Amino acid sequence: MKKQTYKCGTLTYTRCGVVTLFCWLLWGDFCLVLLENTRPVIVPLLLRAHDASNFTIGLLCGSIPPLLNFIVNPIISTASDRTRTRRWGRRIPYLLWGVPFVSMFLILLGFSDQIGRGLAGLVTENEAAVASFVIGVLACFSIGFLFFDLFAGCVYYYLFSDVVPQELLGRFMGFFRMAGSCGGLLFNLLVMPGIQTHMALVCIVIALIYVIGFGGMCLKVKEGEYPPPSPGGMTFVDRIRLYFKECFSMPYWLIVFLGLGLNNVSTVCRALFNILYGTEYLGLSTGEYGRIMACGSILSIGLAIPVGYLIDRFHPLRMYIAAAWMVIAVNIYGFFFCHDYPSFFITTMLITVVYVIQNNSGLPLSICLFPKSQFGQFSSANAMIKSVLLVASNAFGGWFIDQLGYQYLFVWDFLFTFLSVLLMHWVYLRWKQLGGEHGYVPPTIAQREEQKNR
Repeated sequence: MKKQTYKCGTLTYTRCGVVTLFCWLLWGDFCLVLLENTRPVIVPLLLRAHDASNFTIGLLCGSIPPLLNFIVNPIISTASDRTRTRRWGRRIPYLLWGVPFVSMFLILLGFSDQIGRGLAGLVTENEAAVASFVIGVLACFSIGFLFFDLFAGCVYYYLFSDVVPQELLGRFMGFFRMAGSCGGLLFNLLVMPGIQTHMALVCIVIALIYVIGFGGMCLKVKEGEYPPPSPGGMTFVDRIRLYFKECFSMPYWLIVFLGLGLNNVSTVCRALFNILYGTEYLGLSTGEYGRIMACGSILSIGLAIPVGYLIDRFHPLRMYIAAAWMVIAVNIYGFFFCHDYPSFFITTMLITVVYVIQNNSGLPLSICLFPKSQFGQFSSANAMIKSVLLVASNAFGGWFIDQLGYQYLFVWDFLFTFLSVLLMHWVYLRWKQLGGEHGYVPPTIAQREEQKNR
């Protein structure tokens, strides 16, 4: 009996090969989650310990990360699309490059208090100046960490497009979400209790786990062969022009990016104000609110694999759109009927179900829509649009709730999800015209110019 095989580009897997691939990728994600949970916890703690202002905390923890991502993401993403190495492929070199540096900066963050005090002692004997030195050192190490973490933060997800068979993407994303949730759970249960008293030790241990675990994943996962990139010889300015022309000059891609971006905007008010809606508007205690959120987390883990099968069965684009209509329905229910603990529990579970479907469809959807040879480039363009929309909507969302009240977070979600789903329906019709499920060919500038020349 012939063994079932799965293909992704030039790669061919048996079932055993797919299981091995999934295990390594999920182990890499587990290590990455541990790493990326650490900095957002220790940086605010250290800043507050040295009486840093809320503005400084907001700048380092809230403003600089998306700014760096906006600037660096397109450069790394596009460069990885064009990279060709015989042994490591095009994504692994960038993942490996960041591992030692991000680990080093995490360890330095753990010792930033001692390093800052040491530097202050070399320059001045004024005790009041010590805090400024520590904050300055902390800022430098934090930015260094963020910069090198972008190599994994950007490119790791592009690797899935290159090595995971497309017909298994939904199931893989189900396992992927579970691995990330387990990493976050382990961090909260085992790491958080000792992070203030043993900060340096925590940073060293997490850095070593990342080097061994994520680095080991990079060495074990193999990429296939890729067609050669387009000819070089362009200046940096020419490459920027080409990037914007390829990503933003075609209406199809603008509508794809805007549809996906508006869906991210739809969750802004819930992310910012859901706890205040539950505790201040509905009168829940923080304990009651926490128990409901915990039930939602357990439900999302349990749904991950079944939802993955559905995504593989019906296609990510169809599932994404179907989930959007379900989000709209749940928000209508929530606005009119959510008024106490039981109804908030029901609403939260319904919201959890529909967003598990939509969130787990997101990456497979991008992989199915974006050009495979330029997946990193188009993903970074999508991230840029999302960043711009989120910067504006976070400010406007606060004003919106100030004017109308917490109950209107359902209206916010309804409105922006409705706008998003209208655009995604247009994308669906265009996707069908471009070949649909079995023959879709992403439109590119090269294709358009070739058609003009005929």
